Amino acid sequence: MRWRTPIGGIAILIGLTGYAAAAATLGGALPEHALLQAVYYLLAGLLWIPPAVWIMGWARRDDRSG
Repeated sequence: MRWRTPIGGIAILIGLTGYAAAAATLGGALPEHALLQAVYYLLAGLLWIPPAVWIMGWARRDDRSG
């Protein structure tokens, strides 16, 4: 049974939604400094990728088991 794939997809959707809300909230608290905000949003926009890749790799192991 392929149970990891839907769990991984749901985990990514829930996690990314929470992450985006937290990043936007924290970003809204930043001082009005263009360079600081640009660096913050660049990093915040990229930091979700490694956990999502890990979850996709975890979910993909389900396909190799059967």
